[in-house]
Parts: sequence; structure tokens; C-alpha cells
Amino acid sequence: TKLMNAMETLENLKNSDSSTYDINELEKNCYAAMDDDFNTPILIAHLFDGVRIINSVKDGKESLTASDLSKMKKLFSDFVTDILGLISPKESGGNDLTEEVMELVLKLRGNAKKNKDFSTADLIRDELDKAGIQIKDSREGSSWEIK
Repeated sequence: TKLMNAMETLENLKNSDSSTYDINELEKNCYAAMDDDFNTPILIAHLFDGVRIINSVKDGKESLTASDLSKMKKLFSDFVTDILGLISPKESGGNDLTEEVMELVLKLRGNAKKNKDFSTADLIRDELDKAGIQIKDSREGSSWEIK
């Protein structure tokens, strides 16, 4: 799930004038893992390094140029989708209804918070948490993921 979430986040990142991270090094490490008898545990560890960078860019702690963002997208597409064979629920077409329902729930929770009805907002968050769904609040709004 974290790899798929990172790929989704990657699509919405803004590029900068300079990069604070060497994407070529990450790419080299991923290919080295594959050259080492298709060492998927090492590959996945390197991909999680990429997830950390993606989240740091999202949080404004790191930056990537347009070219490096493009390389990162291709890297994740090549390794996560093409080599590991993982596809997002959206791409598989199986969770469209779940996405729509969760969008509605997050909208209702957002409206409750806006109207200072924090008990309702907290109830929605707590009940979703009990059901195994984690709500993440940020400046850009709320998102969710299955725990």
C-alpha cells in the first residue's frame, strides 16, 4: 500500500529549480538489486528509500527538478508496476465504489470540522480507525489509507 500511495503522491508533486536528491543513485541501486539474482527484498528496500524521498518532497523537506520527477515516476512505474507486478486498486477497477464512498465520508468529516462540530468529525475518524482505515489530515486536506 505504501508503494502505491507513493506512486499516487508522485503524480501530484510540484517540481523545483534544483534537486536535493540524486535519483540516478536510486535507479542504480534498484538495477543492482535486479542484477543480484533478482533480489526483490533489496529492490523493495530501495523503493522504500524512494517513498521516503517522495514524502520529503511532499512535505517540502526535499526538492526535485521536473526531469528528476519524471525519472522518479518512470522508476516507480518500471519497478513497482512492471517488475513487481503491483497495480493500484484504481487501476484494477475494483475499488471505484470504495473511493467514492471514502470521498463522501471525508467530505462530511471536513464539513463537520468546518462547522466546528468536532465530536462528529472525531466520531467519523474513530469509527473508520476501528474499521482499519486511517485518516491523515494535512494542509491540503484529508486522505485515507487502509492500515
